[in-house]
Amino acid sequence: MIPWYVRSFRQEYLDLYPHRDDIEARADVRAIIDLVAPPREEPLLDLGCGAGRHLLALHKAGFHRLSGLDLSRELLEVAKERLVAIGAGDVELLHSDMRHIPYVDHFAMVLSMFTSFGYFENDEENSAVLVTVSRSLQPRGRFLIDYLNRDWVIAHLILKEELVRDDKRFWIERRVSEDRCRVEKKVRVISPGGEEKVFYESVRMYTPSEMEGLLERAGFTGVRCYGSLQGAPHQAESPRLILVAEKGGGRAE
Repeated sequence: MIPWYVRSFRQEYLDLYPHRDDIEARADVRAIIDLVAPPREEPLLDLGCGAGRHLLALHKAGFHRLSGLDLSRELLEVAKERLVAIGAGDVELLHSDMRHIPYVDHFAMVLSMFTSFGYFENDEENSAVLVTVSRSLQPRGRFLIDYLNRDWVIAHLILKEELVRDDKRFWIERRVSEDRCRVEKKVRVISPGGEEKVFYESVRMYTPSEMEGLLERAGFTGVRCYGSLQGAPHQAESPRLILVAEKGGGRAE
């Protein structure tokens, strides 16, 4: 069976989230700069870069040793076209599973934006992402995760929704699993010609303390939790969970 994250990240994904645009990405990058001041002259990876909106914003903010990694060839092609259009064709785009970053002790900063974590079925697979991120970072390199806040999702979940985007109609159903550990989404897409597609999302919802434990076991230290990229304190009612951690120890073996 093909995993949901292989099927789902295509053009329909971009159509469903048009508000996740360049304006939002530029605001995110400004907030990240204020929060953690990543060095502009050092290598930076956008893990799960999708169509490249944060890479564009980072390039425009003066970061020029950029890499993006994603499993979707379709979204990477969109990212390539957009980067070339602004003269950023030198940005490295990697087609790979996020559990397999082809670098060791290389990046000064890795970003994981817009809940690009928790996609896999079990904790071991999700932990493998954190382990490979740690290996890819320079000693004392940092990892920033922009992740969902489990308590907020459960309290504010919209069970059913209908949207129209660019003449496409979306029927969305959401649910929290019985063990309250995953949030799941089914999306039906009807094109103007009547063609129907269905795709799914299923994301593991870790608590802040669970995330801290996963990061520490993967070799990170000094984990900090925020409620927004602007550095607000994290609370149960925070819409997001932002985690910043540093790679501990020496170079990877």
